[in-house]
Amino acid sequence: MIKEKLFEARTSKGLSQEELADLIGMTQPNYSRRENGLKKISDTEWVKIAKELGVKKEEIYEEDSQKVVYKKIKGNSPINNSGNIHYFNMPDFVLEHIELLKTQNAELKQENEALKKEIGNLKQEN
Repeated sequence: MIKEKLFEARTSKGLSQEELADLIGMTQPNYSRRENGLKKISDTEWVKIAKELGVKKEEIYEEDSQKVVYKKIKGNSPINNSGNIHYFNMPDFVLEHIELLKTQNAELKQENEALKKEIGNLKQEN
């Protein structure tokens, strides 16, 4: 999935992902996802990258694969009941939000249990 031509051109120029990302106005994690084939590189981005690497777009361009990489979430399987594998890409902010919701859910469960105990104690007193 890695964009081999892009990787070769970048490293032959002695640029790190972070340095090239800065030159094209992007964060290193966003650039990394593109170079690693996890996110599609737009035509505009290809032009910017080629310009900064001092090459023609055609020299580094590689089409995106039809298959998108599956980003595993703890315990989930990309295989459904039919046995087919489905691939998808989940943005980092979605994964972060899921983790936040899990934490909040755990806190609410603890609070709920504490309230149940308190209600039980009140019933026993009456």
